Amino acid sequence: MFTKLHIKDDLGIAQALTWRYVLALSLVATLSTAAWFSLKLVISEQNGTAAVVNVSGRQRMLSQRTALFANLLVTAPKNERAAIRLKLKESVELMAASHHGLLHGNPDMGLPSTMSPAIKAMYYDGEQPLNQQVRTYINTVRALIAADNEKLSIDNPALRYITLTAPGTLVSSLDKAVHQYQLEGEAAIKRLEKAETALWMFTLLLLTLEAMLIFNPFIKHIKVVLDKLKRATDEILLNQETLEERIKQRTSELANRSKALADSEQKLSVLLNNTNIHMWAFDGKVFTYTNRQWFDFTGQNPENSLTIENWVSVVHPEDLAEAQKIWQVDFEKKSSHDHYFRLKRHDGVYRDFYCRVTPIKDETGTLLYLQGHNLDITERKQLEDEVRQLAFYDALTTLPNRRLLKDRLSQTIASSKRNSRYCALMFLDLDNFKPINDTYGHAFGDALLLEVAERIKSCVRQSDTVARFGGDEFIVLLNTLTTDKEKSVQQANRIAEKIRKALLAPYLLSLNTNDNKTKIEHLCSASIGVVVFINHESDEDEILKRADDAMYAAKAAGRNQIRLDSDFI
Repeated sequence: MFTKLHIKDDLGIAQALTWRYVLALSLVATLSTAAWFSLKLVISEQNGTAAVVNVSGRQRMLSQRTALFANLLVTAPKNERAAIRLKLKESVELMAASHHGLLHGNPDMGLPSTMSPAIKAMYYDGEQPLNQQVRTYINTVRALIAADNEKLSIDNPALRYITLTAPGTLVSSLDKAVHQYQLEGEAAIKRLEKAETALWMFTLLLLTLEAMLIFNPFIKHIKVVLDKLKRATDEILLNQETLEERIKQRTSELANRSKALADSEQKLSVLLNNTNIHMWAFDGKVFTYTNRQWFDFTGQNPENSLTIENWVSVVHPEDLAEAQKIWQVDFEKKSSHDHYFRLKRHDGVYRDFYCRVTPIKDETGTLLYLQGHNLDITERKQLEDEVRQLAFYDALTTLPNRRLLKDRLSQTIASSKRNSRYCALMFLDLDNFKPINDTYGHAFGDALLLEVAERIKSCVRQSDTVARFGGDEFIVLLNTLTTDKEKSVQQANRIAEKIRKALLAPYLLSLNTNDNKTKIEHLCSASIGVVVFINHESDEDEILKRADDAMYAAKAAGRNQIRLDSDFI
């Protein structure tokens, strides 16, 4: 039978249990809020890392793009330079804005305003910090943009610096920065994941203490008041309803946490599968992970795990040895390596790829697996080839230009010293070229130069060099003639005479102008200066000068002549 004392005791116990439960719920709510903030930080860290990696990777692309436009600006005709100069300016200003965002943060780009000590050291410390490299490069490009058209040439110091820096030290430094950003992003996410795990463990501990400090005393209290069970039935039913609601609430909380975890895993999967980089993991025997980009590129079935055989099947046969180093060499050496090879796309087209292989180790230094990233660099290689074409070949005739000619002349001089064979250099200047430009325009003048280049090439061997020296001047370099002086002179004169006659034949030129086809016939001869040399101590400029002097002697003798500088042998 209940008394006021009994009721007071029961109320005291109930109140104590209630306060404990309220305290436990508060702690659970606090931990749930902390878990939510932890998840939000993980997502924010992922977004920030993606933005930084994207912008820093774009810096690498912009360095290559500005180098291409810089070379185009120098070699393009003057009427095309304004458009190229505008594109170059847009690229370098985007590069400058991205660099400022990486250093000081940019909310619009999603870039943080803080830097880690490692990243800060890369940008500001050392003999050539990345900040200095990028600023110097940007200022050099701006200086080239501001230069007058008369100062734009292949020998421009700004262009030489851009051409040498963009594909070399600057790209290497930017690659290191991208890699460091990726490592720091992954490390930050791991730290947040550990904190979230600790919160989860503390929640479990709290639930255990709740069971010990609330439910256990409650059960003991029920045993004490068993004799009051009949009169306490309504109260027990009410408590039962409350307990059911609490259990339902706890179940809902656990379901929400499970859904949040699933959402986080889905977001990470989306991030990995929507990058344009093939990502994979290799444990020495099999590929344990491959993102969707590999299967989209190769057309292989994503339901089947990637195997070494499937990998080999899409590698270009000529690059197979390089690709096999990943599992034959890299895994044994347990160190990072770079590889370049071609992979076959699902439509049968081979694309060029850069592959970065990084070993992943545990706390003891034991290798767990290799992590790889395949990046399509086909367009970058094409741009590099175009830059090389612009740097070493004449834009009109596609003949070697002055820079490439001097390199080949240097090689010919060295070869002559080794094999004791005579060589010859011819300097050709057209005698009747200006009238065609004045009368018919530069289009016909260009057509004439193209025909002249073809006629000269038809008169020499494939091993010889025909170069356009500038304007209507051409150079012919004959290497490895004979070891006999007189025979070599005769051979050089014979080839020069063959060229002179070939250029003397009439030129039948036709062009489509204003929907009309215009045809002209033009006569044009050439004055040729010849220098024969062997085991010579003079440099390239001296040989070219002697050939040039001989050419002017041929012009002074009435043009359409050949003159040999025999004193130079």
